[in-house]
Parts: sequence; structure tokens; C-alpha cells
Amino acid sequence: MSMVMDANETDASDAVRRRQPLARGIELLTHMVESPQDAHGVRELAGVLDVSPSTAHRLITDLEKIGMVRRTENGTSYRLGLDFLRLAWLASSRYPMHDISENLLRDLVARTGESAFSCLYNEQRRSMMFTMSVESSHPLQYALPLQKWLPLHGGASGLAIFAELPDARREALAHSGLEPITVNTVTDPDAVLARLTDIHAAGYAITHGERIEGAVAIAAPTFGPAGEVVGSVGLSIPEARFDEARTAAFAEAVRTTAAQFTARIQGSNRSS
Repeated sequence: MSMVMDANETDASDAVRRRQPLARGIELLTHMVESPQDAHGVRELAGVLDVSPSTAHRLITDLEKIGMVRRTENGTSYRLGLDFLRLAWLASSRYPMHDISENLLRDLVARTGESAFSCLYNEQRRSMMFTMSVESSHPLQYALPLQKWLPLHGGASGLAIFAELPDARREALAHSGLEPITVNTVTDPDAVLARLTDIHAAGYAITHGERIEGAVAIAAPTFGPAGEVVGSVGLSIPEARFDEARTAAFAEAVRTTAAQFTARIQGSNRSS
């Protein structure tokens, strides 16, 4: 029942979004920011929104009028506008989360001697992204796929987030047909849900080769101003170097860093 209700709620939410010009305009800007392309055609943007080219053209024209996008020199495509870039610069200078994140991750690396990472959760996508990593001084380490949307069930980074989702959403996602990422990825819905209960109780997740074979990861969730999960932070350790006896110390260091991230996120929002 919860799976059906959650699917219906998602479909209804998508329908409302498609009818709202503001939401669709933001979706267009999001696509343009995340895309590796410099310029975007109307037909491409129409495909992103699943609307007609004429509807996409009206939306992009409205964004052009307020400076969020601008036409390219040939007049047939669009790129981000100067007013959008100005707002982005103001926001990043007012809320310098990149610098804050890097400092906290460097502290975590200094305390543990292992590589550290931060992740962001996107509710609409039901996915997570590695946003930053700070490498240790060890010659053997694993490169994380930065700035790429990834499923929650494949590794400690995502499971730490997954365990903090509302019950109905967690249940629906666990039964959504999870695909294995490596041979070690747990995909059975009942096993996943039982595991999430344990992770929530412990305050952190630990996995062995479930997203990257040969890597151990330990991660803890981070929370936004309303107490909602917004991401995770953690450590990535080559399995060949991992010392089981240090698990408790690593977990405590990760939980402490996650609490610091949460305090900074919530503090930034309260002071705005």
C-alpha cells in the first residue's frame, strides 16, 4: 500500500510541477547549470521538461527577459545569463559552503589519516552526489565519481541518507527494484530495510565494496534547518589497509564531522 501511495504522490507532484511555470523555469536553469554543454537549444530544453518546443520557448523567453539566460551570438540557442551568474556569486559569497566543507573534511582527514568526502541528497531524484573529496597522503586510494547522481543503496554514503528518509519513502524506495552496483551490493528489500533500521540506530553506515569494489566506506548523515536529511559525510578506505579495530574511532570521527556540517548548514540558514 505504501508503495502505491508514494508512487501516486510522486505522479501528482510531477503533474503539478509541469503546470507551474516557475517550477519549470527553475528546472530549466538547473539543467543548464548541471549540463557540461555551454549552450542549449529550445528542442533540447523541451525534451528535458517533456513539453512542446513552443512551451519551452515561452519559458526560456521569460527567463531571458529577467536576465537569467541570454541568447548565443547566432541567436539559435541559450546560455546562462549575467544576472543568474551575479546571483550565484552573491549566494556563494554569503554562504561559502565549499570552503566550510573543505575545512571540515581536511580536519577529518587529519584525525583519521584516510580520505574524506561529502555528499548531497536530492529529494526529487531520490539520488545522492559526491560533492567534494579530500584525499589522504596514502599512495593507495580510490577516486570517487564527483558531481554525478548515484543511487542511495550502493554504499555507506547513500545508506546513511537512506536510513533517515521518512518511513513511507524508505519503504517505497527499498521496493523499487534496486539494481546491484557491485557483487557486494545488497538489493533485497527486506534486507535493505532491516539494515537501514540498524544504521539509523547507530548513526552511521559502514560498507565493504558495495559501490566501489575493494573500498570500505563509513558515513554519517547531515541535516538541514527543518531536521530533514540533506546529505552525508564520510571516509573512503582501501580494504587492504582497513583495520577493523579502528571502526569505532572512525565512526566517532565521522559522526562528529557530520554534526559539524549540520551545525554550519543550520547556522547559515538561521542567520540569513
